[in-house]
Amino acid sequence: MHARIVIVDDRSTNLRVYAQYVAMMGPAFSAKCFHSAIEALQWLETETADLLVIDYRMPEMNGAEFIAKIRSRTVGAHIPAIIITARQDRECRITALDAGATDFLQSPVSHIEFRDRALLLLGQHYPQQELKQSLENNRSGSDGDDKSSKSMLEQIIDTTPILINATDRNGKFLFLNSYQAALFGREPDQLVGRSISEIMEPDLVERETQRNNAIFETASSIPNFEEKFISEGIELIFQCNKSPLLNQDNQTIGILTTGLDITARKFAEEHRTHLALHDMLTGLPNRTLLAQWMRTAIDQSNASGQAAALLLLDLDRFKVINDTRGHQTGDVLLRQVAERLISALDSNGFAARIGGDEFAIVLQNLDDYGSAAAVCTELLAKIGDPYSIGGVEQTIGASIGIARIPEDGTSPDELLRLADLAMYEAKSAGRNCFCFFSPHMNHIAQMNAGIESDLRDALNSDQLFLEYQPIVDTTSGNYVGLEALVRWNHPVRGRLCPSDFINVANDSGLIGRMGTWVIEAVCKQIALFAEEGIELPHIAVNVSPKQFQYSAMCSEMLNLVSKYAIPRGKLAIEITEELLIDNSQKVHEQLATLRAGGIQISIDDFGTGYSSLQYLRDLPATRLKIDQTFVSRIETSSADRAIITTIAHLAHALNMRVVAEGVETEAQFTLLRTSGCDEVQGYLLGRPLSVHDLYNLFKDGAEPFTLAAQ
Repeated sequence: MHARIVIVDDRSTNLRVYAQYVAMMGPAFSAKCFHSAIEALQWLETETADLLVIDYRMPEMNGAEFIAKIRSRTVGAHIPAIIITARQDRECRITALDAGATDFLQSPVSHIEFRDRALLLLGQHYPQQELKQSLENNRSGSDGDDKSSKSMLEQIIDTTPILINATDRNGKFLFLNSYQAALFGREPDQLVGRSISEIMEPDLVERETQRNNAIFETASSIPNFEEKFISEGIELIFQCNKSPLLNQDNQTIGILTTGLDITARKFAEEHRTHLALHDMLTGLPNRTLLAQWMRTAIDQSNASGQAAALLLLDLDRFKVINDTRGHQTGDVLLRQVAERLISALDSNGFAARIGGDEFAIVLQNLDDYGSAAAVCTELLAKIGDPYSIGGVEQTIGASIGIARIPEDGTSPDELLRLADLAMYEAKSAGRNCFCFFSPHMNHIAQMNAGIESDLRDALNSDQLFLEYQPIVDTTSGNYVGLEALVRWNHPVRGRLCPSDFINVANDSGLIGRMGTWVIEAVCKQIALFAEEGIELPHIAVNVSPKQFQYSAMCSEMLNLVSKYAIPRGKLAIEITEELLIDNSQKVHEQLATLRAGGIQISIDDFGTGYSSLQYLRDLPATRLKIDQTFVSRIETSSADRAIITTIAHLAHALNMRVVAEGVETEAQFTLLRTSGCDEVQGYLLGRPLSVHDLYNLFKDGAEPFTLAAQ
């Protein structure tokens, strides 16, 4: 049998690809392609198709509207239809499903996916059509005389697409219409007088007998129950009703059974339920179904005394892959990760995707929590194996947090919260590892929640203030810069440094407001000193990677520079290598905008991250700041001296100055100057200065720093 597949897509590239997929299926399959949905509908008025493949987004009508028009017709309404969509929107899919879509494929579609889905639907379609033809043949009858001999009522009953039968007290058929008889592959006359036990499956016979006996005992009907029938290998679902057949004396002498085929409706309902409970990208259960399974695991653990665990797994640096290789590559990677999670779990494990690059796993029937640790080790190994995506090898890691059931909690929401705390602890420990929840984490989380609330108040009530750490030129000793350091005068806890609150500011999203406050405070200070005739060197401000996620950051910073008339080069920002690797292209554009606006750029803590030389070559940076871990070992480690010298040569080749942080001894100062460092800062040069101390240092022109003066 030849199968004709109609493809409708307004994009020529897609049509060529899908037509090629059909050709690869073999000579028994052919493709008919249409750019226009309207033209396809017109063609289908006179031609037949065995399968429809429709793009969801088209200019004339979307895929759901196209399917609805097909389903409204008498001819062709039965044709299976695949919707292809790049969208992961659940409402989009439900709309298409309600219109009559049979299946979905996520774009981009591979040849294997296309072939497998097409063959599956065609394999279901042909037997259904053969059964339908058989039913129609049985309804019409093979002998015109037989048809004419039946009463009009009998003809109506025979041609109605509803199963109708009557049985006596012994379960023998008194009557069947042609539709019912065709389900068993017989003529009605062949079945009348025979028992249901001779014709139906044993399980069905048992259910039918129980229902019939109940009616004989009570003389009451049984309305609206569902029953399955198998006909020629096809499972059909009917909504049935049973009622008593009464004689003239109002005695029950038999049972009348009717049934309406609701197979298509049940499929749609099941598909809708699946969409509501599963992630569309990976096919894994979603957060809703996860909560149901967690409640089951909690109940079973309480009843059996066996341990269970919730694992929260977050992919490390997944955003880098999305940003550098695109969201389609990211989607492929997520699907492959999901497959590896499933392959690593046995029947006691349950995996779900709960959003983004975050997955949850429920482990049940554990002998001890060491078993959960073993599963985590296996998961990390499987996830860490290279992936091949589009012919390019890709690697990724994961961080896993573990909450113990019922030891740590007995509600799904609480367990998710605790596993999330443990997962972030794993990330803090270096990523690509797992960590069990501990009460200490909860204590820190509660304390951080308090800090977040207090920090909001601090931003509204002038509790924050700045201090300034001097930066000195190694050759001249002149003060060539300052680094602005934010402090918090907490009403209860007193003076707090950034290490006490900066992580909370980042995690809570307050870092944006804080960053804007710091930049404006620095601009105000430069302007106020200038009004008094005091010229400060450039002032550097630390900028968090999260601040670059706010689209208005660049414009806000440049507006403040303009508002306070800050000269070019007087304001600098310090960024970290983490920012460069996670957001290279987007950040490069923002940094170029700032640099063009006269703001200097320093790369802070250089040597501790993972940025490549290409980033350094392409970025408009003006300074590299060597992390103090190298500086602290420069007197005892020749390797660290060599690293610092190499960084200095590299920076100078890229026209950048080199700044060393954390300088505390004269020996360090001398070695850094010898190694090529242009500028230094640290306690040797002076501790962070208040505004008052800053005024005293620069009011008459700061004297150069000299080692002899120390």
